[in-house]
Amino acid sequence: MTSAIRFLARGFLVPCLAAASGCSSDVDLPPDSELPEIAVGALGTEVSAQGLALQSAWLALATLTFVPCDPGSASLGTTDFPVNLLVNPPSSLMLDSTVSDYCEIQVTLAPGDTSYPTSLEGRSVHVTGVRSDETPFDLSSTLSTRLDFVSESGAPFAATKLWLGVDFDAWFADADVENAEVSDGVTDAVVLIDADHNAEVLAAFDDATPLALSLYEDTNDDGKLTDDELEPVARATAR
Repeated sequence: MTSAIRFLARGFLVPCLAAASGCSSDVDLPPDSELPEIAVGALGTEVSAQGLALQSAWLALATLTFVPCDPGSASLGTTDFPVNLLVNPPSSLMLDSTVSDYCEIQVTLAPGDTSYPTSLEGRSVHVTGVRSDETPFDLSSTLSTRLDFVSESGAPFAATKLWLGVDFDAWFADADVENAEVSDGVTDAVVLIDADHNAEVLAAFDDATPLALSLYEDTNDDGKLTDDELEPVARATAR
């Protein structure tokens, strides 16, 4: 069997998790516009409540899995998927699959084995930015968790237009970066947020992860989420 996943944003193939009837390029496939696809990106680059401006944001997806509605069809997905949440157009995955009906998306966040980017090595989330007082901050998380996004109606998702959207306003809602302790950096002062610095801020950030990631549909298929598309079709359940 050949690979069933196309890593669109970075231009190379990665292996699928399961070999199944829908996991092969040896069968006639629909055109790309009809194949299951999911984009992953941030809904914005600012945290308005605290006046934070994000400069970089990376997420390590240990697994990203499409679960068919038909229990007789195998799940398909990928592993070790580092995502630049601020890139435009967003990172995305396409399935070369004859299966079109998916009722669940499973996402596992965990520190990756990849060395690219180096800032994500050993981390599941890495975010940098600047506070309203122009002090830079650097957040590193090693959180490991699985998030399930299930169709509440039981009907299949519009699998050709899915977005895994990250809401940084929700992620930082209780993580008080503005009042976090400033550390001495190599050359300048910086707010470090990790297991050893401002650990309570990191804990609040990690706790909000299920609220920060939701599944959306790009209903007009224009490659972005507009205001009328910002109602999630599925919210995360942590496992």
